[in-house]
Amino acid sequence: MKRLFPVLIQFLFISAGLLFFSCNKEPVLEGFQLEPGFILERVAIEPLIRDPVDLEFNELGDALVLEMPGYPFEDQQSRILVLKDKNKDGVYDDKIVFIENLQLANSFMPYKKGVLVAAPPYLLFVQDDNQDYKPEKVDTLMGGFSTGNLQHNYNGLTMGLDNWIYAANGGNDGKPYWWDDQESELDLRGQDFRFNLETKSLERLGESSGGFGLAMDDYGRVFETHNLEHISQLVFPDRYIQGRQTLKRHTLENISDHEENGLARIYPIGEQESRVNHPEQSGYFSGACGITYYGGSAFGEDYNKTVWVADVVLNLIHVDKIKSYGSAFTASRLLEKRDFMASSDRSFRPVNMSLGPDGSIYVVDMHRQVIEHPEWIPDDIERTLDLEAGKDQGRVYKISKEGVDQAFDLGQFNTQDGLVKSLGHSNQWVRKTAHRLLMDQNLSDETIEQLNTGLSTANEFAKLHSLWILNLKDELEEESLLTALKNASPNIRESALVIAEQQINLNPELALVSLELLSDSDSRVRMQAALSLSTLKPERLSELKTKILNGIQNAAKLPSDDWNIAALTLASGYYGTELLTNLLANPSPQIPDQFLSSLALSSNRTESDAKNILQALENSGIQMSAKQQIIKQFTFGVMEIKGKSLEPYIQNLEKSGDLGLISELAILRRKLELPTSPEFLQLSQTALTKVSDKSLQDSIRLQQLALIELLPYQVKSEVLFKCLKNTEPLKLQENALRQLSTYNEKEIGEKIVSMWQELSPQTRRYAGDLLLYIEMHHDALLTGLEDGSINIGEMNFDLERRRTLLWWTDNEETKRRAEKLFTDSGVTNRKEAIDQMKLALALEGSVLQGAKVFENICSNCHIYGTIGNEVGPVLTEISRKSKETNLHDILDPNAAVDTKYINHRLETNVGIVHVGIVDNETDQDITIKKTGGESVTINKSDIKAFRSLGTSLMMEGLENSMSPQEMADLLAFLQNGVE
Repeated sequence: MKRLFPVLIQFLFISAGLLFFSCNKEPVLEGFQLEPGFILERVAIEPLIRDPVDLEFNELGDALVLEMPGYPFEDQQSRILVLKDKNKDGVYDDKIVFIENLQLANSFMPYKKGVLVAAPPYLLFVQDDNQDYKPEKVDTLMGGFSTGNLQHNYNGLTMGLDNWIYAANGGNDGKPYWWDDQESELDLRGQDFRFNLETKSLERLGESSGGFGLAMDDYGRVFETHNLEHISQLVFPDRYIQGRQTLKRHTLENISDHEENGLARIYPIGEQESRVNHPEQSGYFSGACGITYYGGSAFGEDYNKTVWVADVVLNLIHVDKIKSYGSAFTASRLLEKRDFMASSDRSFRPVNMSLGPDGSIYVVDMHRQVIEHPEWIPDDIERTLDLEAGKDQGRVYKISKEGVDQAFDLGQFNTQDGLVKSLGHSNQWVRKTAHRLLMDQNLSDETIEQLNTGLSTANEFAKLHSLWILNLKDELEEESLLTALKNASPNIRESALVIAEQQINLNPELALVSLELLSDSDSRVRMQAALSLSTLKPERLSELKTKILNGIQNAAKLPSDDWNIAALTLASGYYGTELLTNLLANPSPQIPDQFLSSLALSSNRTESDAKNILQALENSGIQMSAKQQIIKQFTFGVMEIKGKSLEPYIQNLEKSGDLGLISELAILRRKLELPTSPEFLQLSQTALTKVSDKSLQDSIRLQQLALIELLPYQVKSEVLFKCLKNTEPLKLQENALRQLSTYNEKEIGEKIVSMWQELSPQTRRYAGDLLLYIEMHHDALLTGLEDGSINIGEMNFDLERRRTLLWWTDNEETKRRAEKLFTDSGVTNRKEAIDQMKLALALEGSVLQGAKVFENICSNCHIYGTIGNEVGPVLTEISRKSKETNLHDILDPNAAVDTKYINHRLETNVGIVHVGIVDNETDQDITIKKTGGESVTINKSDIKAFRSLGTSLMMEGLENSMSPQEMADLLAFLQNGVE
């Protein structure tokens, strides 16, 4: 029996167990949902603060807050406040203005006696020698950072264990330089970066997520976030690559294990706002920011090694548990079908978080009605919004564990003895602050002795920090480092390997121990050992060549992932070609083909290297499929090599007669500007016939399709278009379309539009991208949309796709035609029907009555809870969308249609017609699901005709069967009905 509750009853039921009060007894959880066992306190609110974007605690325990009132109009400068709690009730009630006129600063961190501030285009140091919050001086340390969209300026200043300061690029790039040396300019090129203020060093770190925030775990591993991709890891830094190629294009990896079609589901509460840019992102991460590693220890074991990410659009905070996954990490949601903290207040904008001295998490709420940058708000919608609303507001919330008091005695920071003892504290804030303060001081002999004692303690954190501080102070003894390299903890071994890089070229024993770690039991340690060995200088590498190549070969036989393979490839250094040729001459089934391909990509730097690799490949007994992949990567890696000298070696390989290998060699010939081989020409001509031969196996036809890739368009176009028919194997359709996308022929777009309705659903998705993103085909696309050959809903016209035709083309005629079809704010086919039914949005709906409306009108094709039939989308979680969006989707179902819910008409050879959606398609058959839930599977050989009807399974005109009140009831049910 289904039970239905109005939203008010649900809210009261939830709130009864979750409502807590702050120290001043004001209820601050009204409208909030928080994980049981935790306390949420509002510790600062306007007018004390406004527009906060960052919060940091200094060694005095004071909370410093960075305000950014200039977002998004750049009309006011940022400033830093010091918050004070005069009456000691846990709520800040006073402030000191520490520093003003900080440009459009968005990030800062405590540094020496003062703070470093990311204030694009500058990096500033606010010096406060006596810490009275009256700065003596503001130094400009760096310039050259880009200033563009304020959401994408550089940010996330974070001190590493290695005394370097790390920062997120943000997406605007820039060319920073030291203020007194403009020739030191570094082009960031889309990468994050780090800098060392002591040595005045500046270097790229690795591919940037382009987001706001940067997190570091206890051992200095870097995690990032950006909008849709809420948690990524920089698996290893760019400094190891040094321009060499690996199979991994970059080392930033999305580590979320809870993605659905490329998006991570989150659970907002309350009535949702309409997602005007991307309605399909409702209920998924789209405004991820403020990524924070929780190392506070006060929340219990479940929350240790967690990463917290806010979604500023959906007003919540999500928590992931991270754990080792081979050489990288994986992130799993800590809570199922709920998030740690969520608010129904649409102005709650959690932009950032910080760990406090007490192990609590402090949430920075910028508190704005509109948080999106105007650049991404359609103009006609922007005119209806007050982008200034909330600029006089701002809050800070404190999250703590109920019944846990982990107050830290800040007096420990007053002596070096106390600082050393603090290195082993369970709270990461305490450890990192003590580490920073010790680095700022001249250490006494007694302190050095204490740190050396810390190397042998059972406390892993004390050992880690002692190791790094002693190294940075040039007080780390060789024996201590060798001992750390053999420590029982893989975390310590990994850190010791990084430290050893500074001496590995001078100390043979360090190099030999690092070599031993190539076969470590821990995958990440093995990766780091290879990376550290990759820093060996040529002379040291030459001395250890035999041992290193043997070590790499043995390591390659161990379980590996992409990162191990990349690291081992880099470790081979100048001897990659020799290693590859040896492995080809003496193949081992334990060594993955991927490693051979990686070496081929990285190693063919000279003509001699290339010849040796091709000759070894010819004589090798490895599988032909492996040879194909090696040649494919070899081709990618070929740079400035004279092709003529390689032709005899290529010819020898072509004599194998293997079609796949000859096809890959033909691509190599083209890159080397060599003539096409007679063998390939002959095979290509034969392939033109074989591609269309349905009596051949699909795998053979695909191989034949690859053979015609280098033929001129005019020779093969007819064959390629035949491959697009919906009765052909899906891979054949996809690969034919890929070949067509490489030619600048206007007729391609015209032909695709003419056969649009006969394309399979999957192929239409790729074909739509071809029409949209190749400007030559815009005329064909627009003509198809204008005459109805293509249903506008099938094109998934989200904001960026609309702007491809409306804004981002220089063709004024294209813009004019597109404006007649849709606006910057969206696609609406049935504006009049929607306008007439908008009254329903203002009416109070009944969940019980709405259930009846759903059962009578919608349940034939949709499931909600346990009611209905699954033909169209399951609607159980549709409450994540706003009522306005749901109204639009109900009344205008063809404005934006997931292609898998497009109606199709299938006629069999015996004249039976089936109409419905394509529930499944294989190379052999098609399954049609009809209204009511009935499914039928038809073999492709029995199909006479199969075409898209171009419209959603959901019919237009449902408003004719409902009154405004019934629509209001239905919307209430969809928002609030529960089982």
